[in-house]
Amino acid sequence: MENWISKNNKAWNLLFRKFKILERVNNNEFYEITADDIKTSGREPRLMTKFDSSENLPDIFKENKLSILPIKRGSYIIGRFQNYQQVNVNKNIEVETKQLPDYITTIDYQNITSEAISLNAAYISGMLEDIVGEPVVPTISGRMGTGEFNYKILLNDQHTFDINVENSQMEIDGSYESVSKFIILEAKNHYMKDFIIRQLYYPYKVWKSKTNKEVVPIMLIKHDNIFNFLIYTFENENNYNSICLKEIRRYILGEPYNPIEISDIINIMSNITFVEEMNDIPFPQANTFNIVLDLLSELNAQDMSSDDITNFLEYNPRQTNYYIDAAKYLGFVTKDKNYTLTDYGRKIMRMNHKDRTLEIIKSILSHRPFYLAMKQQLENYAFNTDAIARSIDECRSEINKISTAKRRTSTVTAWIKWILDVTTYFDIIDL
Repeated sequence: MENWISKNNKAWNLLFRKFKILERVNNNEFYEITADDIKTSGREPRLMTKFDSSENLPDIFKENKLSILPIKRGSYIIGRFQNYQQVNVNKNIEVETKQLPDYITTIDYQNITSEAISLNAAYISGMLEDIVGEPVVPTISGRMGTGEFNYKILLNDQHTFDINVENSQMEIDGSYESVSKFIILEAKNHYMKDFIIRQLYYPYKVWKSKTNKEVVPIMLIKHDNIFNFLIYTFENENNYNSICLKEIRRYILGEPYNPIEISDIINIMSNITFVEEMNDIPFPQANTFNIVLDLLSELNAQDMSSDDITNFLEYNPRQTNYYIDAAKYLGFVTKDKNYTLTDYGRKIMRMNHKDRTLEIIKSILSHRPFYLAMKQQLENYAFNTDAIARSIDECRSEINKISTAKRRTSTVTAWIKWILDVTTYFDIIDL
């Protein structure tokens, strides 16, 4: 069965041919398309225009470095806009512990998969009050009109482009008001490489003219029970790309935060028992390990079909299978009627944050190619990809070409970098 991503790709390919969109963007810097135009593809505009991350864009947009923005109700503009903001969370920032009050029985801090519940937990536990520095109360949320305003946005060639917005729609996940500040919060319950600036800019632009309080746009990315608050400002309220990261605040809910030390990794390696590679499960081709963690969290809440996982990850079915296979490779996921956590997977999801992370690292390093790559990094601060490829080739009979093994080293090195990313600083050592 086709998922929405595949359907969007086909529909946008049709629209690009029908309206000569690429040719018109090349000639005029933009193309305005209406909701009625989009409907001629057989797809609803709301399903065809919401791309929270650049990774979600249709292939034809990615290939031609295009993006899309709403400009009025029922109308959108396509161009080579710099539409997304990179997400870089400094893992060296202290993680503070917050607790829910004892009388709260309806929120399980170990199993929060809803963005709305993440926002409620952040408010109830005092995270937001801590960030603002004074008491806050929730106010507006949901869909609303933008009214009329103008702004400038950068094109990929660094020229600015003027956009006029006339009563478009915007949506606010949550907002919170204190005596002196108005907080606009966009929440994501999974890892993101980047996010579309519009989700913060349009509400910021609208409410900047409606309140005399300081308007503070915040992106909340909750991942692996860590609440990462990225606090932004717009240095020029009329410039979409003037977004500037002011501060990052990090919290964990319901448990102390214990950092992973490099000594913990060395202890795992000193006591490792290697597993035999099972050729019925492909060697991993899933470079972003944080997505594996998001998949485990979602499956901890409910079993899922392949289509469910594809829609959750917002990937195409082929990419989805890579991440499912990666979780299976580590022994965390199996398939009955739907995909479900194994007993081992459920066991680790009941652990506290540090123990769970260390158990996941142990599962990775119990595979020889990953252990070898980790040893290289600890000893030399460098990877020998030829040696890693030989290790893959030796332990995987289905990989019968060294060139294929070399391609697989990208996942090995990416996972080791993830391990190092969640640990404290280390010096070169002898093992």
